Amino acid sequence: MSTEFLSQNFRLARLFNGLSLQELADAVGKSRQYLSRLESGIEQPTESLELDLAEILDVLPGFFRALDAMPIADEQCHFRKQLTTKVTLRQVARAKGEMFKRLVSVLDRNLDFPAYGFLHEEPATPEEIEKVAEACRAEWGLGLGPVANMIRVAESAGAVLTRMDGLANEIDAISFATRRPVITLNAEGKSACRSRFGIAHEIGHLTIHVGVQTGDRLTESQANRFASAFLMPRAYFIKECQRAFRGSRLNWSAIVDIKLKWKVSKAAILYRGRQLGVFSEDQYRSGVISLRRHGEALQEREDDAIVPETPEIVSDGLQVLEQQCGMPRSAIAREMLIKPKLLDQLLGGQEMVLAENVVNLFDQGAGKAKQQCESKVSI
Repeated sequence: MSTEFLSQNFRLARLFNGLSLQELADAVGKSRQYLSRLESGIEQPTESLELDLAEILDVLPGFFRALDAMPIADEQCHFRKQLTTKVTLRQVARAKGEMFKRLVSVLDRNLDFPAYGFLHEEPATPEEIEKVAEACRAEWGLGLGPVANMIRVAESAGAVLTRMDGLANEIDAISFATRRPVITLNAEGKSACRSRFGIAHEIGHLTIHVGVQTGDRLTESQANRFASAFLMPRAYFIKECQRAFRGSRLNWSAIVDIKLKWKVSKAAILYRGRQLGVFSEDQYRSGVISLRRHGEALQEREDDAIVPETPEIVSDGLQVLEQQCGMPRSAIAREMLIKPKLLDQLLGGQEMVLAENVVNLFDQGAGKAKQQCESKVSI
């Protein structure tokens, strides 16, 4: 715990709550310029102001002085976003992801998560990216057919995922390449197909962009290539695309069948078919125009037929800690130095109840939460 007010923690809490400096200044009766100096570390707040800020931002006063054991460097932060996304929207998304990362750090101290299982490669060409995606599938025993559940794949490899409200529509996902990888998905208005592609995209960053600052056209294109190769491996998908013709024209009925089988969008199928040389540039362009003409550029007709996947490991972990170790959500919030209200916002108000047909990723043996348990809960 630092003896000083940490400006980065103040900024994190403000951005997480989606407040501008002016909005927060109005709430505490200070000037925007003064809060800007606090956020820059130029000045330290009075004890009274610190309490007021904590009250408005739903944190405990100690939050402002708590050192982050795993601070995030720019090269550890990856987005799946539009290249034109405003900086302020990226900052808010990063703050929401960083707050979730702090929750994961608390859980990681009390639970044994799956071992880190991501490969680290440095491909330079599209062909090398294809081979890395194939190697990941082989490493995780996925074969070459459709992936049943992308969230389960990422969590079994040691990542922790969540869906979060409040992210800009231009941002599909954000990931942090830390010791315990974190992937935050946009919970608002994203189809199951788009979320699955977003997860594969972030797995790509975690695999091929370790220590690399991403966000430019090259790294985004590489992550998209990885995602396409991972979800639609060429060994099988070339044949799938070849049946998507009626003469020389696209067979949309066949494309729909492929979409429902592989759980990827029609747009992604067109993109992959062109990559693999099955669809010509003209056929690809015609397909994209057809989707736009029928109002399917952002949401496709069959999207509702594919059930969205749900992150499990945080839900399971919180339930294990409460039921086996007597560590409820309120105790988790205290350890994070935030109020339960902020934790509920972080979790999206989701109930921590396991579905009967979902396998708990954690063992049911003795575990650890503070002094109540003798050893960590293991997977």
